[in-house]
Amino acid sequence: MNENYSAFMKLDLSTYLGEWVAICNNQVISHGKIVKEVFSEAKKKCPGKRPFIAKVPGEETMIF
Repeated sequence: MNENYSAFMKLDLSTYLGEWVAICNNQVISHGKIVKEVFSEAKKKCPGKRPFIAKVPGEETMIF
């Protein structure tokens, strides 16, 4: 399993509800509403690595 995915599942991301986050080296390195901007910033902050990008569900999102 990807270590950045594991970090996504374990980190408290409540401050990023409804936003895209980029995780590299087990920490959030970029976040925002526009995925292209988040990805671009993440590539600059974590060169040579593949950051994990995901959208943090909003409060109303029901996960089964």
